[in-house]
Amino acid sequence: LVRNKAETLVYTLKTDDFVLTDDGVLQKLTLEQDTGGEPLALVVDLEGGGAGANQMEKYGTLAPMLSAVIGSVPHKVAVVGFDSSPVLVQDFTPDLDAAAHAIHALIADDNGDDGAAILDSLGFSVDLLRKQPPEYRRAILLVSESNDHGSKLRLDEALRTISDTNTVIHSIGF
Repeated sequence: LVRNKAETLVYTLKTDDFVLTDDGVLQKLTLEQDTGGEPLALVVDLEGGGAGANQMEKYGTLAPMLSAVIGSVPHKVAVVGFDSSPVLVQDFTPDLDAAAHAIHALIADDNGDDGAAILDSLGFSVDLLRKQPPEYRRAILLVSESNDHGSKLRLDEALRTISDTNTVIHSIGF
């Protein structure tokens, strides 16, 4: 993110706005084109245990929001629920109605345990994304509490896995 002196975000930068040197030698600089039109593989990762059990009724608003989040790009969406361990509720599908149905089925099930293995679920979700075609951008929408309870995956391992797959994580915490 680039901010001006007034702390306002600046969105209209061009290569001419930057000078890049390496040991004083001017380097050629290119900016990546907008990647917003590339296909998207998205995992919706919902906590149904721990503190998430008390939030389940609020998840219903996620389903209608998916089309707004994804936009008009080609996409595949999977739904994962987790408590002490993750479970695949809906495998990747381009059908947003199927993803919405899976979210509603998870809400209706409402029998998570006291666990909140966030890192384990992120690792599980990244493994699902790893199997998607390489031309797809990878993203996870994580809806969970902020404290992990019971993950076997260590934080450094989770971060390495996420970084290795170039996965973006968007988080909604409660």
